[in-house]
Amino acid sequence: MTSPADFLFDKPMEERIGKLLEKISYDIDLEAIALISREGRRVAFFARKEVEPDLLSALSAALLSMGEMSVQKMEQGPLLEVIVRGAGGYTILTSAGPRLLLIGAGSEESNLGLVIRILREYAKKIEEVLEG
Repeated sequence: MTSPADFLFDKPMEERIGKLLEKISYDIDLEAIALISREGRRVAFFARKEVEPDLLSALSAALLSMGEMSVQKMEQGPLLEVIVRGAGGYTILTSAGPRLLLIGAGSEESNLGLVIRILREYAKKIEEVLEG
């Protein structure tokens, strides 16, 4: 787990976030999960398989940009999630407050609707943990 200068946490907070990401990963069978800034800087990361954390963070910023542009141009209201599916899995990006994003990547075997719902719930929990 790393903490960029924009999101310096004390040790207990780092541990809480790290444990929460690990719990999320196992609860919904994610291969990788990260908390990142909207600019793409990694705040926290957990993976159960070989995933390059910096690449995941950079991709998240690009996905966010495209998603925000899409809902804005189509006048669809605020962006809730960005979902990318491939033949072997998916990546979901959801807001965890005004400055952070939660990104999860998993295999195609998972129930995507359930994963989205649980990621939304945990994103709110992360926001609450960071606020208080």
